[in-house]
Amino acid sequence: MRFLKTVLFALFLLLGYNSNAQVTYTTSGTCSPTMTNYLTTASCWVRTGSCSPNPPATPPSNGSSGCPVTIVINHEVNLASLTVGSFTTVRVNSGGKLNISGNLTKTVDTEGSIFVNGGEIAVSGNLILPSGKNTANTKLNIDIRNGGSFNITGGLLDIENNAQLVIDGDGDATSILSVKSFNFGQRSKVDILVGGGLFVEGDVDYRGNNSEINVTGFFRTGGSVIITGGSGNQLNAYGNAQIMIEKNLDVRGTSDITFGGTSETDIGGDIITVGSAKVIATEQAQVFVCGTFPVPCNDNNCNTQEIIQGTFAASCRIMPVEYVYTKAQFNANIRSNSIFWATGKEVENSHFEIERSIGNITDFRVVATVDGMGWSDNVTEYSFEDLSLPLNEIVVYYRINQFDFDGKVTVGKVMSVRLTSSNQNMVNVWKVYPNPLVGGERLNIKLTDFKAYTGETITVKILSSTSAAFQVQARSESELNEVLSVLVARVPRGVLMIEIQWGQQVEHFKLLKK
Repeated sequence: MRFLKTVLFALFLLLGYNSNAQVTYTTSGTCSPTMTNYLTTASCWVRTGSCSPNPPATPPSNGSSGCPVTIVINHEVNLASLTVGSFTTVRVNSGGKLNISGNLTKTVDTEGSIFVNGGEIAVSGNLILPSGKNTANTKLNIDIRNGGSFNITGGLLDIENNAQLVIDGDGDATSILSVKSFNFGQRSKVDILVGGGLFVEGDVDYRGNNSEINVTGFFRTGGSVIITGGSGNQLNAYGNAQIMIEKNLDVRGTSDITFGGTSETDIGGDIITVGSAKVIATEQAQVFVCGTFPVPCNDNNCNTQEIIQGTFAASCRIMPVEYVYTKAQFNANIRSNSIFWATGKEVENSHFEIERSIGNITDFRVVATVDGMGWSDNVTEYSFEDLSLPLNEIVVYYRINQFDFDGKVTVGKVMSVRLTSSNQNMVNVWKVYPNPLVGGERLNIKLTDFKAYTGETITVKILSSTSAAFQVQARSESELNEVLSVLVARVPRGVLMIEIQWGQQVEHFKLLKK
């Protein structure tokens, strides 16, 4: 026996076992984001770490227990599809953006992870966890932190039989996986951890039996939660969980729904129970229902039960604003950032505050306030133009916070815009004065470099963050100033951007009107 142990130990040393063996593939930044063979082109990746046998130069389909694989994306990458293999982690850091025009799929019967660390993932197809052989055997861990975003923009979260999804984050407004709709198979599980979040625009449909959603973080659906499959399906809330169901909670068969801890659940429609299905509020959980629900009791003889200090209340607290879209973009020609958003529904919406943080996501400050519609069932579009930008190349972050009439605030997701550098040494052809413009003073534009202007039509735009753009055209300096004297009086006070364009050239000036 002693001899056998000695031989095994020698083999162990000979094979060079290394418990820390792993390999990382990081985007090099030298490849075009639209390259069709990005994943299989060695120059697109920098490989670090080592395993035995020696790993390939580009990310493999799968890692292994002896050689896990990490794929790090620090740049923009566009892929037709992506499969997260076994023992594989995909990490998207700040400045990285992963666009997938097709599906994002997890390899069957294996575990893998996606870590969005300040970057962006946008999937135009579906997020698919295929059926495993045993309960929750296909597993995907998702962690969203530091202002990162993960959106399934065009498709479905499809968790098939025997699959598990775990969602974690840092509790920021953006640490939420956003999907269009959600189908749930049999013997499957979704765990939303503290700091994690899941937002489903449509319905959540339990198609089979013995599947569960466990929430200790945030879960919201813009449609209904429909549990009409077989037996044993669950929706559970623990700790300080927050659940928002904008339409109905429809539970049938023998399924039990339990809201516990100090969780709060808001249901915009009705609680519908059929058969022996039960909805239970226990511990100190509170369930607020806009519509109707069965009269609760504290025993096993009714479909809604209040146990310990759990309560149901006929009170409507569903979020007052439904967003259709939010986006931000940099306008290089006028050096401004445009923030656009639209709402599909507004209830008691007082106003929005646009916050900005330069270079990081820790120093947000209010830069504008925009009035809401109050009450509306129609699509309403909003915009804000940020003209006060730094001149250097840097990332600027924005978020749109929404305020009810009662003062309650909903913090919006973080959007990022990368600025390009300005040429600060350029000699101006035109001069705009006086600056600042005080009271009823007349604004003048003067040509200072006569060689640079050869009689072209002069177009002047005046842009303000609080009003529509104004534009005039003239063929001479004197004609231009006559029109401007009338136009400027109509522009509200504040920081203005003056754009002067002639021929193929353009100049920009910032002007303060007091």
